[in-house]
Amino acid sequence: MINLKTKGGQKLLAAGNWVWSLFTINFAWFLINFSVILTAIILGSLDFNVTFVVINLILTFMLAIFTIPSLMASFATVQDWQINGNASYFKKQFINWIDMLKNYKLNIGFAFVFGILIFLNKWFFGNVFPHMFILTSTVIVMAILITMSFQVGTKSEQSFTELCLEYPMRILGATLIFIALLVLNLVLQLAFLIVICSISLSVYFTYRMFGGRVEKND
Repeated sequence: MINLKTKGGQKLLAAGNWVWSLFTINFAWFLINFSVILTAIILGSLDFNVTFVVINLILTFMLAIFTIPSLMASFATVQDWQINGNASYFKKQFINWIDMLKNYKLNIGFAFVFGILIFLNKWFFGNVFPHMFILTSTVIVMAILITMSFQVGTKSEQSFTELCLEYPMRILGATLIFIALLVLNLVLQLAFLIVICSISLSVYFTYRMFGGRVEKND
């Protein structure tokens, strides 16, 4: 039996609390976006037809309501975690998501762009050069979204432009982390990661890479 009063036991307890904080943030994000994930799965199975267009419009609306603001909320919640220490942030993530709905112009704007990219990706699927251009554009938009989500979610004193100029390689790195964890979910079929840690871990790494406030080390 492990003695939690020892130095090793305290480290193990701290690690467990850290993982719990990470999980509660991610699980709340997952519940917020569960319907979005199901809709995306359905959309991916459809051929390019009227049904695809209609479902894509529905997905675009859902991205504006759920996915974009909940990503911004994740940065706000991770900041709370890094300032206040390990705890359950399940409820806080929902509160922050509701708060981020007020950024409706950003939410709708990003959702609209992603909706168009999804449409074009399906339309040009199989055509190498147009398809590669769309995929590259998607990565760029993701990088912009991640940076903007950090800036808005943490209420950073640095503007979006300042972040881009100061951390270009870190923005690229953060985007690659997000993509890598998505690939683990989709390609390697490790779907449980999206429930446990995919988004919150990506946000955590991005937050630290961008120099977010850290005042509590558990």
